[in-house]
Amino acid sequence: MEKLQAALARARAQRDGDPVPRGGRPELSARAKSRQTAQTEARDGVWGAVPVFEPTTRRMHQSRIFAADASSEGTHFDILRTKLLLEMRRNNWKRIAITSALAGSGKTTTACNLIAGFGRQPEVRCMLFDVDLRRPSVAKFFGASPEHGLVDVLEGKVPFEDQAVRLHPNTIISMTNRPLRDPSQLLSKQQTAETLDELQEIYQPDIMLFDLPPVLVSDETRAFLKLVDAALIVAASDTTSVAQVDEVEREVSEYTNVAGVILNKCRFMDEGYGYSY
Repeated sequence: MEKLQAALARARAQRDGDPVPRGGRPELSARAKSRQTAQTEARDGVWGAVPVFEPTTRRMHQSRIFAADASSEGTHFDILRTKLLLEMRRNNWKRIAITSALAGSGKTTTACNLIAGFGRQPEVRCMLFDVDLRRPSVAKFFGASPEHGLVDVLEGKVPFEDQAVRLHPNTIISMTNRPLRDPSQLLSKQQTAETLDELQEIYQPDIMLFDLPPVLVSDETRAFLKLVDAALIVAASDTTSVAQVDEVEREVSEYTNVAGVILNKCRFMDEGYGYSY
């Protein structure tokens, strides 16, 4: 079987005019390598234009963002990060929403730990957007005071590179600096969808994370879910009922895929594995 696959690879390579090594797998032509290098350099350039922001370790720990380091407190977030990445690659997903049934379930904590964790995987480029426009909190979690917010970008008032910050060489965060009274109108506009498409085309991230409002307390989440490939639902073990999880899962599935349900704030987990909630 391997010899047959090698022969087929040689035949395809000869047909396409590419050199073939003895191992049977065709090498990239000089032109393809040059094009690939140019694309990488172009992407590095646009990412490098985003200013760097370095939150303090104390602030990160106060906000329960533990995944920036390979510590026991961040183990569960590391597991979630790996499972999510594998699922996204398997389904060819790029955009993931993170939501919950009600406020206080830990969706923003989850989103911030995911972006921090992906910072330890330099081969994966990840972006986080604070789309909880009524109650934005990502900036507070990282101790930032942005002059401009995501709303300014979506409304075309500010270029993205002047609003976003780079947490690591491979992670970018677009924060929201002030609450918006009626976000559903903005998130429903075609301009919002076009802006996200443009950002994805320019920055070419492997993953785009969106911290959304809770499903059962706002309508803008439904307006935005159609713009993502899948959603993670965060449930607080002490406050979210099974009926609420079922309701949210049904609601979300009407607009996009459900990537999974995360049980947060669980007090009955083995102390050797991370959380001490």
